[in-house]
Amino acid sequence: MNGSGEKNRKRNRIYHIIYAVMLAFFFVMIVGLAVKNRGQSPADLLSEGKIAFDEGWYLEDGGAADVSHLNKIPSVVPYQEQSVYHRLPDDLEEGLSLCFRSKNIDYQVYVDGELRYEPVRRESNIYNKSLGNRWNYVPLYGSDAGKIVEVRFHTVYESGRACIDHLCIGSAAGEIIGTFTSKAVAFSTCMLILFVGLLLIVADIPANLQMHKNHELLYLGLLAIGVAVWCLAETSLLQFYTDDSRLVQLMSCCALITIPIPLVLYLDAAFGFKRRVVVPVICGLSAAECIIRTVLHFTGVMDYHETLTSSHMILAISASLLLYSILKNAFREGKNKTRNVYKVLRTVGSMGLGFAAVIDILRYYRGSANDNAMFVRIGLLIFILCYGSSSLEKTINAVKLGVQSEFVSQLAYRDGLTGVGNRTAFQERLEELEKEKKQLSGIAIIMFDVNDLKLINDNQGHQKGDQLLLCSAEIIRSVAESVKGICYRIGGDEFVCIISGEDVSGRCEKAIVGFQKAMDDYNAVKDQPFRISIASGYAVYDKLQENEMLMDVYRQADVRMYENKKQIKANGK
Repeated sequence: MNGSGEKNRKRNRIYHIIYAVMLAFFFVMIVGLAVKNRGQSPADLLSEGKIAFDEGWYLEDGGAADVSHLNKIPSVVPYQEQSVYHRLPDDLEEGLSLCFRSKNIDYQVYVDGELRYEPVRRESNIYNKSLGNRWNYVPLYGSDAGKIVEVRFHTVYESGRACIDHLCIGSAAGEIIGTFTSKAVAFSTCMLILFVGLLLIVADIPANLQMHKNHELLYLGLLAIGVAVWCLAETSLLQFYTDDSRLVQLMSCCALITIPIPLVLYLDAAFGFKRRVVVPVICGLSAAECIIRTVLHFTGVMDYHETLTSSHMILAISASLLLYSILKNAFREGKNKTRNVYKVLRTVGSMGLGFAAVIDILRYYRGSANDNAMFVRIGLLIFILCYGSSSLEKTINAVKLGVQSEFVSQLAYRDGLTGVGNRTAFQERLEELEKEKKQLSGIAIIMFDVNDLKLINDNQGHQKGDQLLLCSAEIIRSVAESVKGICYRIGGDEFVCIISGEDVSGRCEKAIVGFQKAMDDYNAVKDQPFRISIASGYAVYDKLQENEMLMDVYRQADVRMYENKKQIKANGK
């Protein structure tokens, strides 16, 4: 067998090499052709003749205006209307548009004093004050050549970047396609992170089925989804699907609020904090921040965007805990090489995410970021891949241990022949009910004894005797389940059923009637290898018997069962 296995491994290794060579050949061939014969993309073709329009803007007094930093222009006062102007080219062609991105301003665009464009502003107290990041395409005509275009605006925040950038005159279709093309990788990365997050949550389900639950994958998945939603909003591409940039900005702010709690819960599940106060403090701060920011938002004092700094502070604290936890874990002695590999991966992932977060936060406060989540996307994807692989290994091991634990539990509490509970399970259940009996309306115990087991064993063999027990157990179990009772085998030919809750006496009577009918139905079938005869008796505990122990009820049921057994023998059955 060993020689055959080694031969198969060598053969498969050859197949692996052949397949790798095939993949490498096709990859080189396709990439080589793509590089050699690269032509103009549809966006390039549509953007031919595009005119840059960033420079040359001026204020009403004739002074130059840096429209990419409107908040830094001395004459621009928050909430007060202001205008910037530019002359359109004298050779303006038909079918072109003034294309630009706006940020944190309300505005209208006039051409020669005539209102040409005003963004749709949906009103609700749920929205932020700002339109957020918005792509705009103002139609122009050949007759507009040489005319003055005016952008009349006011900033909506006292602090924070306000701008008009990516200004050009060209094809609106070409600019839209170009925007999608330039952000295709970012958008795809966000969707990949979102998919991985959902996959991790689904993968956490097997671990949930275990007695000792570890939700590493769940928390990592929730973290991935929160960051993916934030990153998607920051690409500004969702505007093209909803035409509601205010909604996109709100989604970005809310997603940031949801990140710290799953992050710190993941760290606690993966590594554990020596100080148990860490998790409640971070989760409490995050919950308090959410409540305070929401109250400020809906009362109109400050919207979610204006209070972003608090989210950044809590995220900074959480990121510090992340780096501390990873570095501490990285310097622990590993138990084997596999675990050391995971430590290296985790260290790389955490450092990448930490540096990416720092870079993007600095870019945000410097006001130089068109995409505030550019580096975080890459860092988070590396982080999830590194940590997800390690957490997935733990989950698989937990599932394996859970299966083994379930098997051991079945051996300890299940009767090997009939599959019903054994004597140990019965005794433990009786002890549990003894503690709970004062809170229950009633408890009943039904005893069963299979007649003639020894006779069949001696005359037909133990295999037939086992068959008798199996048939008897099936009858007793089905009747017990019909009245919501639990069946146990407590001896060679003895079974017991426990019923608890409401109307236990009525349910016992129903069980006895059903039990007798099931036996009669079995015995009525011709050519059965044996007839089934089972003695039964029951006793009931209720609140009027407060001082009586359940063991006494059990003995009373046993006595009644033996009385029924004598009666059966006396009647010759």
